[in-house]
Amino acid sequence: MVSQIIHENLQFLRLLAKTKSHRKLQRLLRLSNTNQLLAITEICLNIIKARLKLTPRQKKRLIPYADFVRKMSRIRSELGARKILNQKGEGVGMFAALLTPVLMELARSLGNSIKSKN
Repeated sequence: MVSQIIHENLQFLRLLAKTKSHRKLQRLLRLSNTNQLLAITEICLNIIKARLKLTPRQKKRLIPYADFVRKMSRIRSELGARKILNQKGEGVGMFAALLTPVLMELARSLGNSIKSKN
């Protein structure tokens, strides 16, 4: 179960997850719009509330970024999200660890919807 805002920003989230360059990641975040930033906060909230099924490996990958995920899950505005993202120069690994479970959940839900239509 993934919200509409995450579905709408799927391409942006995939791009963030695949980016390996720290400079390119910073540029993407600096140029991101309100909905893209709020999609990241929604993902953090879903992780905190255990709405996403995380494997033990995914949980282990997120442990170093636990404080960031907690802070981002509390954010409700674009300005707050930008402030936290600019303060935390956590690196590229954070977004790969953060977005992988969501992208897998989206793929699973899209696969289920295609199966149910057939």
